[in-house]
Amino acid sequence: MNNLNDSNVLQNTLIGVEFEFYSNFSAEETASKLAKLLDKKIHVEEKSHSQFEVTQDVFKIEPDMSGGAKLLELVTGALPYFAARLMIINVCKWIEENGYTNDRSSIHLNLSFDKSKIENRYRISKMNVLKFILDFNEEQVFKFFPKRENSAYAKSIKFVLPKEDTYFFDGNYINQQNFIYPDSKYYGINFEKRHKNYLEFRYIGGVDWHKKTSTILHLVDQFLLQLSKSTETTDFTPLNAIELKKIISSNQRIIDARKDWKTIVKNWRDVKFTVDLNDNPKVVDLYWPSVKERVIKLFTHGDLSKGHINYDSDSGRIQVKNGRLEYCVDLRGYEFVDCFLRGEFTECDMYGCDVNGSDIHYSNFYSSTQINSSKLDGCYVHGSCVATDCYIYGKGTFKGTMHGGIFREGMYDKKLAKFDDNVEIVKSQQIKK
Repeated sequence: MNNLNDSNVLQNTLIGVEFEFYSNFSAEETASKLAKLLDKKIHVEEKSHSQFEVTQDVFKIEPDMSGGAKLLELVTGALPYFAARLMIINVCKWIEENGYTNDRSSIHLNLSFDKSKIENRYRISKMNVLKFILDFNEEQVFKFFPKRENSAYAKSIKFVLPKEDTYFFDGNYINQQNFIYPDSKYYGINFEKRHKNYLEFRYIGGVDWHKKTSTILHLVDQFLLQLSKSTETTDFTPLNAIELKKIISSNQRIIDARKDWKTIVKNWRDVKFTVDLNDNPKVVDLYWPSVKERVIKLFTHGDLSKGHINYDSDSGRIQVKNGRLEYCVDLRGYEFVDCFLRGEFTECDMYGCDVNGSDIHYSNFYSSTQINSSKLDGCYVHGSCVATDCYIYGKGTFKGTMHGGIFREGMYDKKLAKFDDNVEIVKSQQIKK
C-alpha cells in the first residue's frame, strides 16, 4: 500500500461496526427486519459480549445494557469499504424510522486492512502506538461530537506521561519506551485490538448519532487514512515532538503529584489526602512511595475532582469519601463512601454511593447505594441498596430492591430481595436459609 493515493488506500480496507441503539421492536423482531434489509443472517444472543463469532455473512444482535435494559447492539463482520459504507447508511436510516439513540449509545468502528491486498498484513499489530497518538487529530473528532469528549467510554488518547518521575523530555529525541500512554479499552481508540490486527474507534456517539451519517462516513475515511499513514513508518517527526511536549505540559500537575504528594492539595484544592486519617507530612511521606500509583490513578483513570482520599494501612486499601469520579476507567480495589461514580470498576466496595452508567465487576454494594443503568457482574448487593434499570449477571448475590432491568443470572435472597413487575428474571437461584 506504499505510495498509494487516498482512494486506493480506502479501497483496501475492511470495516466492522458495532451499532448501539434502541429499537421499537424486540431483539428477535429487530434482527429479522435488519437481516432482510441488509441481506445477512443475524444471530440473536441472550447475553452481552457473547462469544459468537461474526463473519461477513452472519452478524449478531445482543443486549448491550450499558444504556439500560432496552439497548441493543448490532455487531457486524468486517466488510469491504464500499459495502460497509452502504451498510452504515442503511442501518442509520432504519434506526431513524424504527428506534432512537441517546447519550448512552454509540457506534464503534473496527478498522483494518484487507490482508489479501496489502504488502504487510500485520502492519497494525506492529504499529507504534505513541506515534499514532501524536499524529492523530482528536480535536477534529470532538468538534463533531463534543459531548463525547467527557465520556467515560471514549476518553481522550492524548494522555501521555513520562514512565519515570525523574525523566524530562527536552522536546527533541522521542523514545516510546520512556512514556506511558493509553493501551486499553474505554479510550477513544482501543489499542488492545491491535494485537488482532485492527483498531476499534469509539469516539462517535451521543443523542441522535444515527442522524449524522455523512459525518460518520467522513470520520471513517479520516480514521482509515490516519491509520494507513501511521503504520507506514515508525519514525517520529518534529511535529510529533511539538505535540508530545504540548501533551506533557497539559498533564504537568499529574507529573508533579507523582513526585510530591503535597502538590495534590495545591493543584486540586477540593481534594484531601491522608494516611490513617492523619495528614502529618512525616506520616504521609513514609507511605507515599508505596501508595502513590494507586492514588494518582484516581486522577488519571477516574478524573477525581473532589473528595477525601485516605490510605488505610491496616487493610492496605485506598478509600475515597465524598468524591466525584465521573469518567472512570479500570479502577480496581478501592473503597468509595458517599461518592458519585460513573465508569468501570472491579473488586471495589461502595457505601452510600450514587452509581450511574457503570460497568462493575466482582464488587460489593452497601449502605443504601443507588445503582442506575449499570451492568453488575458477580456483585454482592446489600438489602439496603436499590438497582434501577440495571443488568445483573454472573455469580453474585442480590439482596436489594430492583426496579426495571434484567436479572440475567445469579442468586437472590428470597426474604430480602424485591423485584418490581418491570424486572425480567431470566435465570436465578434463591438463597437457601
